[in-house]
Amino acid sequence: MKILLLDAMNLIHRARCGFAKGEHAIVYSFFRSLKPIILKFKPDIAYFVLEGKPKHRKELLSEYKSNRKTQPSSFWRQQKEIVEILSMMPIKVIKHPDYECDDVIANLAKLYGEDDSNNVCIVSTDTDFIQVWDTLSSDNVSLYNPVKKKFVDNPDYSYLDWKALRGDPSDNISGVPGIGDKTATKIMYDVSLREKTLENANKKEIFERNKSLIKFHWFATLSSNLSNEGCLMNPQDINLDMVKHRFELYGFKSMIVDKYWNGFEETFRSVMF
Repeated sequence: MKILLLDAMNLIHRARCGFAKGEHAIVYSFFRSLKPIILKFKPDIAYFVLEGKPKHRKELLSEYKSNRKTQPSSFWRQQKEIVEILSMMPIKVIKHPDYECDDVIANLAKLYGEDDSNNVCIVSTDTDFIQVWDTLSSDNVSLYNPVKKKFVDNPDYSYLDWKALRGDPSDNISGVPGIGDKTATKIMYDVSLREKTLENANKKEIFERNKSLIKFHWFATLSSNLSNEGCLMNPQDINLDMVKHRFELYGFKSMIVDKYWNGFEETFRSVMF
């Protein structure tokens, strides 16, 4: 089977850059960009994974992600509208209230990726997903960047260790002092340099803290809905006619003309649920 794992907030934030105007501009841009992704990968099963609260990471670092800009209420209203529409489509909407999207996606990738008959693709611009290859030896899990429109290469070193060395400014995680991208890469290829760097107690402490912050949380029990681990799956009532009606209410004229809508409907009807 082909399994598609969609980083929900990553794709919704990407839709903010669309050219549409009006009260539902993000919704419009989101669904216009979702269709070609589904069409490209033709998944049998697709998950749309929402964010939970990073409780365990906040306990490790209270400033974790505190540098993120606050979004206006219109953004959150449109996020809700996107989720409502997806509940009428054959896309599984899932989240864990206490863990981030990255953690849930990693566990789903592990669940399906360990079966060699499956082909799993994660869709996100978030490079944290590269570390999935640190844990999974399977070659049937890939990472696709929807902005660059290309697959991400699997580095020949531990991405988790590399990122723990240089930190992650986007999440407000400071790196080991004096180490940037180039130095971190050099250290990953030089064992003696790594040992020398981590002989410094302060640098080692920051490195280990960062690893704990960046690494995925792995669930003990895996299933298609991860319910045993506390994940929540949104109720679905698949009805593409209602999706078209919602697009009509929002004034998405170009999306409900016969030529476009027929292609949209055909694309999503091919996804199993």
